[in-house]
Amino acid sequence: MANLQVRVDDTLKAEADRLFTSIGLDTSSAVRIFLKQSVLRGAIPFELRGDPYLPYLQEADAKARGEEPSFSEKEFRDKAETYLRGLHV
Repeated sequence: MANLQVRVDDTLKAEADRLFTSIGLDTSSAVRIFLKQSVLRGAIPFELRGDPYLPYLQEADAKARGEEPSFSEKEFRDKAETYLRGLHV
């Protein structure tokens, strides 16, 4: 059997330990479940999301530096409107 060592922040480790204990698992078992599900699914077993505002922040930052925008003002507005519609705002 192989050993797996992972470096994590002390606070994250303590919070994860408390969570897993509350559902009857130790951290090693929780990690094994994650690894097995990843292999079974052929992917990470949950959705990963980036910061939805990142493209807009990058665009605003580029504009502030006087750089050429990566997309037109209309595209920027369209993307913002699409994002806001997705939030039901």
